[in-house]
Amino acid sequence: MEADDDRTPIEIRETGHFLAILSRQRCSLALSTRPNRLVMIGTEDSRPVVSQCHFYRFFRPMGLGCDGNRIAIATLNELFVFANVASIAKDLPDRPDYYDAVFVPRSMFFTGTCDLHDMVLDGPRVVAVNTRYSCVCVIDGQYNFTPIWRPPFITEFAPEDRCHLNGMAFAGRAVRYVTMLGLSNEARGWRDGMAEGGVLMEVPSGRVVAAGLSMPHSPRLFGGRLYVLEGGRGLLLGIDAVSGEKHRLAKLPGFAHGLAEHGGVLFVGMSKLRDSRGPRHLPIEAEGRDLIAGVAAIDMASGDILGSIEFLNAVEELYDVQVLPNILRPEIRDPVKWFETMSVVTPNGGFWVSNPLQHGEPDDVGSAI
Repeated sequence: MEADDDRTPIEIRETGHFLAILSRQRCSLALSTRPNRLVMIGTEDSRPVVSQCHFYRFFRPMGLGCDGNRIAIATLNELFVFANVASIAKDLPDRPDYYDAVFVPRSMFFTGTCDLHDMVLDGPRVVAVNTRYSCVCVIDGQYNFTPIWRPPFITEFAPEDRCHLNGMAFAGRAVRYVTMLGLSNEARGWRDGMAEGGVLMEVPSGRVVAAGLSMPHSPRLFGGRLYVLEGGRGLLLGIDAVSGEKHRLAKLPGFAHGLAEHGGVLFVGMSKLRDSRGPRHLPIEAEGRDLIAGVAAIDMASGDILGSIEFLNAVEELYDVQVLPNILRPEIRDPVKWFETMSVVTPNGGFWVSNPLQHGEPDDVGSAI
């Protein structure tokens, strides 16, 4: 994709009451999307407020973690952390007195190629599913990553994506459940049975809670209840954590990937299938439905779809969906844009500062040496 295409405004179509739900619940959404965008969706007077990183193209963005005032996004070889400079958001020179949150780049970790999938921000560290190395790991800057758990059938630590470990339910500052696309101990062996070989596993015991899932993703614990997305069927499922019994809660018009909850509403990401991979013999393919890329809002109690948004351009896939509470009009500055007008925030206050080298000012540092 050309750089100019990245600056094309994203167009979305709403059905139902999706934007009204965001407005009523006073929240926005952060989305990691393919091919190369980190996108935020907020609202103003029932209209969408869409923010994205225009100038810095994330290469293969996947895992996304948020804790309200920080966002972490994983790419092929790096992990970026953005911070909300809320105290000076209203003073953003580009549009003063408009945004109630502005996320700016704060730190960057060089992980190497890990294919990081589900992630959470746990204090100063990031806990992530490391798909390439078939483990759950911690990223804190001490090493590229530190493995903390792997499925019991994985006998060796190697960059071979043996079971396509991908999803993680994190609660009480601990990983409770994970999803994977197979129980293979061979390099990329999960591909042979991926259409029906998915597994939901308990951590740390390694007990298989549910099997026979079609490309499961995004296990989550909300209100003590266990949920999982069955991407290959486009389903949102409730799972009995003891018996493994599956309860179908909603069917979606896309490959289900990315799940968040706020105020009794579940937000589910939906994707089109990648044409480059060819047929994968998934149940959702056999149905012959036209799939969309977007987000659905689902009533947690009834399973009713309350509304959705569909991306009409720029986005083909969503990896994850995260909620930004108490934020209606978010903005995000990618590293290139941040260097033009930099945020400087300290315990003593904050400022927006123009980069002197971009405005033809003298190089004060160089002249003083």
